[in-house]
Parts: sequence; C-alpha cells; structure tokens
Amino acid sequence: MSDYPFDYNFTGKSAVITGGARGFGLAFARAFAGLGASVVLGDVNAEAGEAAAAAIRADGGNARFTSLDVRRPEEAATAAAIAIEMTGHLDIWINNAGIARHGRSESLTPDAWAMPVDIMLSGTFYGAQAAGRRMLASGGGTIINIASVNGLVAQSGRASYASAKAGVIRLTEVLAAEWAHGGVRVNAIAPAVFMTDLARTSFADGSASPEVYLRRSPSGRMGEPPELVAALLFLASPHSSYITGQTLKVDGAWTADLFL
Repeated sequence: MSDYPFDYNFTGKSAVITGGARGFGLAFARAFAGLGASVVLGDVNAEAGEAAAAAIRADGGNARFTSLDVRRPEEAATAAAIAIEMTGHLDIWINNAGIARHGRSESLTPDAWAMPVDIMLSGTFYGAQAAGRRMLASGGGTIINIASVNGLVAQSGRASYASAKAGVIRLTEVLAAEWAHGGVRVNAIAPAVFMTDLARTSFADGSASPEVYLRRSPSGRMGEPPELVAALLFLASPHSSYITGQTLKVDGAWTADLFL
C-alpha cells in the first residue's frame, strides 16, 4: 500500500533536484525514483552526490549525478540536458539547494550577505530559467521552489536568508504568471524547521536552538521529512494541475500563530 494519500505514478517522467546529495534533496530524489521517475541529482558535493545516486540505483531506481553549483547557469543547463537524455524530456525541476549564514545585520560581512542570496535566490532563478526554457519548448512541466517560513515572517539575525527566501516566493509568482500560458506550473513550499542536516548543523554551531523551536511551534514539534515529501509530490503531480503561483506553508501553524 502507498505511503502517500494519492496514487502517484511518475513512470516515464524526469526530475532534476538541486542540492540532491543529502537532506530534503535526497529525500525528494528517493521519493520520485521510488515512484518511477528518472532523477538527476545536482550538487556541489560530488562524493556525496555520486554515492546518493548509486544508492538510488541499488534500490532499483534510475538516477544520475551531475556537479551543479546553482550560481552557474551553464551547470543548470547541463542538468536539464542530462534529464532530457534520460527520458527525452524534462518534466519536473526542484530548486532545493540552500545555505544558512546567520548573524546580526550590523556585523554581517559582504560574503555572508551575498552567498545565501546568490545560492537561494539567483540560483533558484537560474535553475527555473534552465528548466523553463526546456519546458516551454516541449509544452509544459512543473517547477517547485523550496522557500521557507522566513520568507514570510521576519526573524532577527537572518537578513540574508530571509531576504533570499522572500525573493523566492515573489519570483515563484512572477514565473507562474509568465509561463502559465505554456503549461509550466511554478509553485513554492515554505517549510518551518525540519530535522535535516542543515538544521542539525545550526543546532550544533549554536545558531539555532531546538528547544526554542519547539516552544515556538503551535504543533509542539518539528516537521518530519516525509511530511514535506508528501507536499512536494502533490505539487509535482496532476492532482494539482490548476495550482500555480502558490506558496504552500508546511509549518505546523508557525506563521498562522505569528510565532516570532
């Protein structure tokens, strides 16, 4: 019996996942591959990416790794081309790559400001652009951008991160409006804190506290990766065929409660 609420079947589809070597990205790739899609894992970490793709293949899925720094448009174009090599078309693109650089605004260095914006906002645009060009030419596709509750609600010490994620949300709306005529749907997901490698790193370096997050959450817990995967599969599937330009909050009522 399926672990998901709908009878998803992505057989014959191709999907590119940026930041696919670990965390959410790897969870997304495993889910798509397990439901029949051919997946391309793009990441700057070649060792982890190759291992992740090999593990998916060992489980019976079809997966390839490509070196992808989302700040380089030409590498996004290469990932799109690989997906087309695998199935003849590009169907799904997930802009997932991200990084957290937190600090007080008065002491934030230029690099600490620029890197999150370059990766999460510019990188999302370059990925969407590479995918959109292919999808518009072929008659349609689905792009999903991973935003954040910090793109909706401000938080001290996160000027670059929150600005980048807020930009992703508005970019999602612009692209959806531009490309709807061509059958390309563009949506975003805004998760609260989930237990991923990035969250664990923030907890370990002291830039975030799990106890504080638990107190803030009306649900009294952090999200589990399968809950985010379920939201992603819905937006990638025909079950959401008239949904575009939206940001789906998967946050246990964090933003509804104005937790900050």
